[in-house]
Amino acid sequence: MRTLFIAVALLAFMPSMSACDVCGCSIGGNYFGILPQFHRHFIGLRWSEQQFNSSHTRAALQAGDDVTDEHFRTIDLLARFYPWQRVQILALAPYHDFQRTEHGLPIHTQGIGDVSVLANYIVFDSGDSLHRSWRHTLTLGGGLKLPTGKHTLYNTEGELIHPNMQPGTGSTDFMISAAYTLRRGAWGLSTDGIARLNTANSDEYRFGNRLSGSAKIFYWNKIGRFTLLPNLGVFSDYAQPNRDKGEMVDNTGGLVTLATSGLEVYTGRFSIGFTYQIPVYENLGDGAIDARNRWMATINYIF
Repeated sequence: MRTLFIAVALLAFMPSMSACDVCGCSIGGNYFGILPQFHRHFIGLRWSEQQFNSSHTRAALQAGDDVTDEHFRTIDLLARFYPWQRVQILALAPYHDFQRTEHGLPIHTQGIGDVSVLANYIVFDSGDSLHRSWRHTLTLGGGLKLPTGKHTLYNTEGELIHPNMQPGTGSTDFMISAAYTLRRGAWGLSTDGIARLNTANSDEYRFGNRLSGSAKIFYWNKIGRFTLLPNLGVFSDYAQPNRDKGEMVDNTGGLVTLATSGLEVYTGRFSIGFTYQIPVYENLGDGAIDARNRWMATINYIF
């Protein structure tokens, strides 16, 4: 089995307005998580869930006044291919199922989201060298998030549903990424960062640019036919405020930092994994959004 590589790429989905302008999903990002063996193709599925509570002000949220409960569930189709030896193509195609309860009234949306494609160039890789005690890998890349999901769904009263409850954003966004992994023996450290530069959609609504990064310590252990990869780390996501026709939108943007833990299991051509995240610091939507714990589970076929 070749060296295992962790590459975390935050590909946030944020989709355009309703009577309430506070909603958690614009802060909660979506990312690839731990990927299978570094030099091989794979295709897989991932189920992820996030939950937020929000209100119109920090004080109202703390007092429990007019609190909105939001659940965001996503099934992602993930894939990685190597068209050339030093070039890897990562792709993510999501299907979203969002539910929001405000004043006891539920709002439910679902549909295909925005497809993201990222191309990485392997600058150097000594992961398989038998003559080095310290092994490391660096990749640099960039990509696009394409407006494949709907961003103009309406409720039964003919009102445009909140932008963060839409399956898509309606905009083409640009990504720049970097990932570095250092390993000695069974222990390793993985760090990465990704920036997303957003454009305005056809309604002149533009989601704030985003910058996110993570650092994880992992342990590689082989037991019989199974390879185990437990990991612990931290993940941060920063977003600038959104803009509607050039004007800043209140209660948008902010910073969230989460402690992460996970376990990946590899056997033969398959891998399964589970990741759990707990917020340790947050200042979201001027304090009007409260991020809750989140989790994700994956299964991949490696070839």
